[in-house]
Amino acid sequence: MRHVLRTGAVLAALALAGGIATPARAAKTTATTSAKPNILWIGVDQMRQDTPGCYGNRLCKTPNIDRLARDGVTFTRAYTTCCLCSPARASMFTGRFAFHHGMGTNCDLYHSLARELPHPETLLHHRLKARGYRCGFVGKWHVGTDLGPVDHGFEGMNLPGYGDIKNDADFQRYLTTNGLSFGPVQNPIFGNPRQKTLMAGHWNGPTESTPAYYLANTTIKMLEEYAANSRPFFLTCQFWGPHSPHLPSPEFLGMHDRSAIEPWKNFKDNLHGKPESVRRFRRDFYRNLPDDWASWREVVGLYYDFTTMIDQQIGRILDQLDALGLADNTLVIFVSDHGDMLGCHGGLFDKGFMYEEAFRIPMIVRWPGARPASGTSDALVYNMDIMPTILDLLGTPDDTLDGQSFLPALQGKPLASPRENIYLEFHGIRYLYSQRALVTRDGYKYIFNPGDQDEFYDLNTDPAELANVIDAERYAKKVAAIREQIKAAARTARDPISDYVAKLFGDWEKLSGQFESAAYDPGQERK
Repeated sequence: MRHVLRTGAVLAALALAGGIATPARAAKTTATTSAKPNILWIGVDQMRQDTPGCYGNRLCKTPNIDRLARDGVTFTRAYTTCCLCSPARASMFTGRFAFHHGMGTNCDLYHSLARELPHPETLLHHRLKARGYRCGFVGKWHVGTDLGPVDHGFEGMNLPGYGDIKNDADFQRYLTTNGLSFGPVQNPIFGNPRQKTLMAGHWNGPTESTPAYYLANTTIKMLEEYAANSRPFFLTCQFWGPHSPHLPSPEFLGMHDRSAIEPWKNFKDNLHGKPESVRRFRRDFYRNLPDDWASWREVVGLYYDFTTMIDQQIGRILDQLDALGLADNTLVIFVSDHGDMLGCHGGLFDKGFMYEEAFRIPMIVRWPGARPASGTSDALVYNMDIMPTILDLLGTPDDTLDGQSFLPALQGKPLASPRENIYLEFHGIRYLYSQRALVTRDGYKYIFNPGDQDEFYDLNTDPAELANVIDAERYAKKVAAIREQIKAAARTARDPISDYVAKLFGDWEKLSGQFESAAYDPGQERK
């Protein structure tokens, strides 16, 4: 890893009982206030929407995420565009669907659709740099296999692909300088035979030795450097967690009472009515996934412990933002790239399914310059809406993006054109598979599964998506109506498979004129 903006000396030596501490300050300092707002984007990886306390979780301790929610806007119907890391992250940083930015699968998978972002000039920070911003990146990138954020013009950390932080030279130097170390994961839980696919375990070292703590330290250092001059900044810290493996340090291990963790409502889903691909995944892809809730409860407990450890690091960053006098002129964004199945639907693991657990995400935005802003918004929003919102805030809106600005929601106002539905995409993780889904404002969901049966759920009565009612007579009119909405959404989004969707729905009349439509009609005049 290269640090183009050097993290410099470590913040302080280890204290006997308190680990690494930020240098003490006699009084709160005040940075030069810029006319342009600073932007601090805190990202987490694979966090379910129902995880933070501010989203109703009574067990998982997230005081610092909840603190952001008290002062900002919590989006209760936020979705990722795609439930996979690379496409979701590229969408967040370009404001475009994956079928437009080109990175439809993870960049480093064996069946990758794009090893590097085809058009890196569309990344958000290029727009901000042109307006005088310093742009820093800390943590997980995963928007390119060989090129990292620094290669695209960011300051800060430069780990291409998923990022091997534990073997990074700068991280190892940090550990050595501070007398820190960690050992092999203790009590590991694996998803496959022969100790393959580490799902969770116990971090074998102090909290200060974890990558999450190191990322917070690096972010704090960059905040201090940015506060020393008058230029506005865009700084993002992207944590690798709570993505599996869930590895809480001893300080956080067991923080959540396992006996209080109740089974998911759909844990006992027998997958009846689900596509064969879902049943095959549960049966064949991960061979050692638990069948009983007692085992899954421990995995969920480690996930909660790990989340609380990350939440503490988020608190350290927010505390430093306050200490530097930057909070009043800083837009703070907290968001996940996508969700996590975490044992739902009969014990599914990871992501890669069109269900709510994988697509619903926590998203909280705090903008002190637009008070009153605290509260909740039930607008249908994507995480790719962040880029157009930032551009709107800066007075340079861009209506060519797929995302839409939610700036009015931060000002306590309704959106000018609220979505009536939200269109979701997926291109495969274990094999290439183009799926789409549509969720309507009034609580219905259609999943388009080419090559298998489609799914239809009434989220009003069945939020756990247990009963596929695609063939139920009482929903026939609603199913037909939402199929029309899917066709319209595909056309509006300029989805490359819009004609394919229409044809499988029996509509050969309202096609877009894609090349293959003429090739299949020998009577049509060729041009």
